[in-house]
Amino acid sequence: YREYCYGCRRAKMNCLCGSIKPFATRMRFVILMHEEEAKKQKTGTGRLARLCLNNSELLVGIDFTRNERVNALLKDPAYVPMVLYPGPTAVNFPAMGKDALPPGKSFLIFVIDGTWRTAKSMLSKSPNVKALPRISFARNYLSRFRIKKQPMEHCVSTIEAIYHLCREAEEAGYEDIGPGAGILNEVFDKMVETQLRYSREHRHRREDNKRQRPADGRA
Repeated sequence: YREYCYGCRRAKMNCLCGSIKPFATRMRFVILMHEEEAKKQKTGTGRLARLCLNNSELLVGIDFTRNERVNALLKDPAYVPMVLYPGPTAVNFPAMGKDALPPGKSFLIFVIDGTWRTAKSMLSKSPNVKALPRISFARNYLSRFRIKKQPMEHCVSTIEAIYHLCREAEEAGYEDIGPGAGILNEVFDKMVETQLRYSREHRHRREDNKRQRPADGRA
């Protein structure tokens, strides 16, 4: 039995909440987390990203077509909504130019949080989100998620994707975050190192504690 933290949803002995220093963004992030990610994934980075971002929220589901919160945000005249997802029609901040954001408005970025398979399923089942303009990165980035194998070289985790988008938005003049965004990488790296350390220790204990076979050969 292990006690769990209800903030980062990790074992209290590996709690990351003490390392999280939330920062503000002009963009509003809405993290759409797949139900499987919410229930089964203990290393999900979407939840960590939510804790780091003051101007964000996290919604769990698969089909967001009739989700009241999502549809309310889509209708809010204060926002220019987009979905963070790659594709041939995806744009990026450096290429958009300063006139892409009308005065008095801010970007509303929907982030799909799940495996690539479940992310595609979420988009196909949520036409209100799928119909949004897509935004992606101007550059390719390599993931530092060493405890997981990414399906393709350019794939990154949810928290890494948000970090890179924040940095590119800042470079293009849409954000003025400063060093605050670095906490996304710091928390992510700490989570990865914790998992790697656990794996190393687990293998070590298993090797050192081999069961001795009784003299009569029974296990």
